[in-house]
Amino acid sequence: MIIHWNPDPIALSIDALHLHIHWYGICFATGFLLAYLISRIMCRIKGYSVDKLDLLLLVMFAGTVLGARIVHVVFYQPAYYLSHPLEILYIWQGGLASHGGVICAAIAFAWFCCKNREYHPLWMLDHMSMAFAAGGTCIRLGNFVNSEIVGVPTDGTWGIVFERLGSQPLHPVMLYESLSYFVGGLLVLLLYKLRLGTRPGFMFGFFITWAFATRMIFEIFKAGQAEYEVQMNDFISQHVSLPFFVSVGMLLSVPFVLTGIGFMIYGLKHPDPHFEDPVEPVPVGKAS
Repeated sequence: MIIHWNPDPIALSIDALHLHIHWYGICFATGFLLAYLISRIMCRIKGYSVDKLDLLLLVMFAGTVLGARIVHVVFYQPAYYLSHPLEILYIWQGGLASHGGVICAAIAFAWFCCKNREYHPLWMLDHMSMAFAAGGTCIRLGNFVNSEIVGVPTDGTWGIVFERLGSQPLHPVMLYESLSYFVGGLLVLLLYKLRLGTRPGFMFGFFITWAFATRMIFEIFKAGQAEYEVQMNDFISQHVSLPFFVSVGMLLSVPFVLTGIGFMIYGLKHPDPHFEDPVEPVPVGKAS
């Protein structure tokens, strides 16, 4: 089945204010809003205060955007941005790498937990995994509206024709990733129902492993994004023969998969039957 796709990326324009609201921005914001709401629900179940989650949302939003932009600039188009340094600031033109977003969001999360020690970091990571899944699902849908992060051509009997990019049916890789994050969130919820939440770090490790392992698979069907990938693969082919094209996104995913496995091993080795127990309310003025 062939689907033709060519939506207007602008959802709303206010000409008097020269304001254009893009569907990608709406999807991005919706993802963070859903993540925020899920985090509030889980924290209420645990007995944590939700008053400071606004701050957590803010710092993680800023960290995600900053990190995603930095990694895109450094790993995907370094030569271009060295020649056009001011365009590094033009994030509205696209160019956000999810790997960098995760790294800087993690740094922002660590800062928040250091400042607010009443929140257990591993508990927060485990139960925010469902929130991360919701955010990733929505952001990749935004990429679909923008006709970006597309795949290589299909055999022509099925696929999506992104009309802004040509007439060839392509793999809708962004939809593959969006579905993967959604399924990953459902699997984490299943683990929670099966009481795997009593193994600190396991659910988070599972989601990270799932998200980036599937990402590595989908990279096989993704069109090249980094400007030096062909040269990189030429170098690799001189030393080892691989049946697939090695992308930068594939290589960047490896440390995340290993990190996820590490969290799962830690959780399996350090079970805590009281990890899910509701906490006692923190007296006002006692939290550090």
